[in-house]
Amino acid sequence: MLNDNKDFYKRLEKQLTVSLDWPSIYKFKFILKSDSLNINNLINIFNDIDANISSNLSSSKNFTSITITAKMKSANEVIKKYKLASEIEGIISL
Repeated sequence: MLNDNKDFYKRLEKQLTVSLDWPSIYKFKFILKSDSLNINNLINIFNDIDANISSNLSSSKNFTSITITAKMKSANEVIKKYKLASEIEGIISL
């Protein structure tokens, strides 16, 4: 599984490098359980950059979708944020 993640991030970095001019505005989308600790942990990952963060609660109120739009310096910076976010239990990155 670890190699699968490495390969995934390498492919994503290559796609981002080819498809966007850096620096670029990038939109992150995540879904996670509606737990304030997890949501705060995700938001804290983006505290070091100027980011626009919005959230929507699911109709069952069990899950929250978070959209984060920020100017990122490089594809590598995007990958770093995704890797940090992946450490949050139960998070889904879209």
